[in-house]
Amino acid sequence: MNEELSPELVSALLGLFAHDLRNPLSALHSNVSFLGSVVGAEDTEAHEALEDVAASSDALGHITDNLELFALALDGAKPREMHEFPLRELLREAAQKSRRFAESYRVTLEVDADSAAELRGLANRDMLLRALSNLIRNAIQHAGETGKVSVRAARGSAGLVVGVSDSGSPLAKEMGEAAFTAEGQLSTKNVSGGRYSRGLGLYAARIAAGVAGATVRSGSGASRFELCVTGR
Repeated sequence: MNEELSPELVSALLGLFAHDLRNPLSALHSNVSFLGSVVGAEDTEAHEALEDVAASSDALGHITDNLELFALALDGAKPREMHEFPLRELLREAAQKSRRFAESYRVTLEVDADSAAELRGLANRDMLLRALSNLIRNAIQHAGETGKVSVRAARGSAGLVVGVSDSGSPLAKEMGEAAFTAEGQLSTKNVSGGRYSRGLGLYAARIAAGVAGATVRSGSGASRFELCVTGR
């Protein structure tokens, strides 16, 4: 039997997949934490193995979140309710979420939360955090081993800007805005300077930013991406 699958139906089914994946992932996190507490401190190999499992679980959780974002895109990526919030706390949470990923790549992650000390954003906070996390993970993946990723906020001419810079190669000029599209993701994976990252990172960042009421763009003259947010 051939069944018609509308974008709305596929979106709902992908949402179910994301929901179902989170249950075993939650169990993995809990069990890894438990094992880490009972394994002897002197057993360094066991602790390293557990750290690898924890990092892999984080990566799967991130991809699951992006699967949900793809489902939202199929359903029109409708904007979500916006609220005002302190931007500094968002940067701190993004740093915490990305720390283990940076360690697994041996990349130094520097998040200057104090740069946002007096800034308040207006957006859907959860979706904005997803957008920022995708930009940070893309930077970590492309910074190069022993590389560096820097995140800081500032006031821009039309609002607030959270900049994510890294020590890797910049996005190729010919890619431009295409890197943030679904079709562009198919070509970036095998293109030098395409900056493909796990879970369709740049595309997912654009979806999350749009749903949050913000925008993403590539910075000029450096390996830099910018998250532009309404705020004061």
